[in-house]
Amino acid sequence: MKNNIVKKSSRLIAKEKQPKSHCWIWVVVAFLFGACVGYGSYYLTVNWKSFFVVCPDGNKPDKNGCCDGEVYTDAGDGWMVCCPKDGDNCFPPMK
Repeated sequence: MKNNIVKKSSRLIAKEKQPKSHCWIWVVVAFLFGACVGYGSYYLTVNWKSFFVVCPDGNKPDKNGCCDGEVYTDAGDGWMVCCPKDGDNCFPPMK
């Protein structure tokens, strides 16, 4: 009986049994949801070009960033460029 009584403002009040709280589950779910949204935002921020870059023919560039009909070429001093197969108008790859 002694454990079930709490003194509050000079009155004795019986402790009510509280149901077990499972709010920690919602904290974990909210944390995981926030982590997923945060990582997705980071991924889109870093890789946004890969989602929107397209060649004039509407296709995505190849793994080097060159479109169809272009050759990935060393321009010297470590600079790599895409050059048309039939011309000298080279430009940096789309990545």
